[in-house]
Amino acid sequence: MILRLANLFMIILIALVALAGCERAQDIVTDTMSSADATMNETMTEVEKIPVSLVWLVDYPEGAKDVYLEWIASVAPILQAPAEVNRIRSYDNVEETTPHRFVEFVFDSFVDAMTYMNRPEIAAVFEDLPNHATQVSAHTFIERSDYAKTEAENWPIRGIIFVDYPLGGKAAYLEWVASVSSMLIEPSQLKAIASYDNYNGESPHRLVVLEFASQEDVDTYEELEEIKAIEAELDNQADSWVLHTFELRSDYINE
Repeated sequence: MILRLANLFMIILIALVALAGCERAQDIVTDTMSSADATMNETMTEVEKIPVSLVWLVDYPEGAKDVYLEWIASVAPILQAPAEVNRIRSYDNVEETTPHRFVEFVFDSFVDAMTYMNRPEIAAVFEDLPNHATQVSAHTFIERSDYAKTEAENWPIRGIIFVDYPLGGKAAYLEWVASVSSMLIEPSQLKAIASYDNYNGESPHRLVVLEFASQEDVDTYEELEEIKAIEAELDNQADSWVLHTFELRSDYINE
């Protein structure tokens, strides 16, 4: 949006110069173009620094999960090949409820994500996906810095929390998260945690990813009194939220 407004403003001013031909207008245009260039450069630099996750939420066709997985096996090499994507991971819902499958594509920046998705072979796979699933939604998430706990392993179990902010209550929600984040990350059962905002502002507004070494660790973590208290308060702090447990599959291997 910043880029579009800057470009529009420059076009208007250049038109004024053409009509008026005055030296003052020319000076304004020159100054504005320099300022707009600086704004664009700054914006692009910031965009290049933001880690991005593209997420697929997929429901398998009824009674045809194996057919879906055969298709995925056939296109996985295509999806993994481009250099822009750092990692692809797929997970099955342990409870077998919707969404049945969580797929995450990880990029260093928006530029890398857009380059990847604009590749014809990748676009063709994305377009074909709805032909192999009963329900598909895709979301772009940008990483936040609410939590700082990462043990760099390929942890097999993920707790995925989808959160919708209350209307006008995002700032209050984030303040509350800051106040409880240390309690969330302290237990040894939790190996890593990260949070993301939905880039398009659509539901789900927020994605929280908790990583564990085993289902036993998940169960132990969930039974901790401080975690129970945080989950109970989440009912008051969020407009809505849902927690799913996913198990890592071996469809993709690239790092």
